[in-house]
Amino acid sequence: MTGPFPEIEPVRKWADMERVRAIRAATVARRHERLMATAAESIRPFHQRMADLHRRLEMRHLTAAKMHDTHVSRLLRWAVTKEQQAEVPPRYISAVAEMLGARSAGITLLSPEQTEMSVISSDTVAAAAQDLEFTLGEGPVHDATTAGELVVVAADLLPHRWQHYSPAVSRLGVRSLAVAPLGLPETWVGALTVFDPTRTKLAGWLAGALKELADALTHTVLLTEECLAALTDEGVAVTGPAGQLLANADHHAVIHQAAGMVAAQCGCSIEDALALVKARAFVRGERVGTIALQIVEKQLRLDDQ
Repeated sequence: MTGPFPEIEPVRKWADMERVRAIRAATVARRHERLMATAAESIRPFHQRMADLHRRLEMRHLTAAKMHDTHVSRLLRWAVTKEQQAEVPPRYISAVAEMLGARSAGITLLSPEQTEMSVISSDTVAAAAQDLEFTLGEGPVHDATTAGELVVVAADLLPHRWQHYSPAVSRLGVRSLAVAPLGLPETWVGALTVFDPTRTKLAGWLAGALKELADALTHTVLLTEECLAALTDEGVAVTGPAGQLLANADHHAVIHQAAGMVAAQCGCSIEDALALVKARAFVRGERVGTIALQIVEKQLRLDDQ
């Protein structure tokens, strides 16, 4: 059954392709594991490294397949639930939240200069939390990408973790969160954040599952050639898993356009202009994008205030 979603079959095929890749990786891993038993002592470390590498590849592809399967299941459940027919179908990022038993999930994508470029949100809670971090300049994504480490913040720790972000995100109803950097240690392309994961107290399980998901998203979606092209040129059409993920991306282009206009009006640097836009959003209790759009559409000038 595909119902009103012709994109379901391609997603199923992506899942099958990932399972095939996982089988191939497992086959190579088993071969090296067998060879370790008979190889000379000097060669065994090589076989061990190759076996470990291909076991990691197997897990990566199995996790990617599970993401696709979960997205298909969510679409099918939505399609057969009559009272939801008027609502927007679930986004791909929602599958990530479900896999971790989380209320919401979001991906923040960074530019090569490590500034926030785009956000992908499962729902309004994730979108608002991501906007708060962008406005305040502190929060889980900043910590995870600066340190290059997983961050898991349970309910008893969240109120004390960040001076401004913690009380603000708590007002959204968020009680706990976890975040993992996306990309490679030398170049983080973003971060994956889940809000209110039900297993926050099981820090070991959550950290492991989040790390596996971040690895699968990084290598099977974000670091693919078409996705990287789309992130640097919004005019590039993206298909495949990257297209599903980026379909709901909220690009910050209008924010940077507004910052350029404010810089010209106030005679300040782009960095200072962006800070002014964020400050106005914070004071008004509005999203940075809302204030930026008002500036771009010439409904608001910050040099008149």
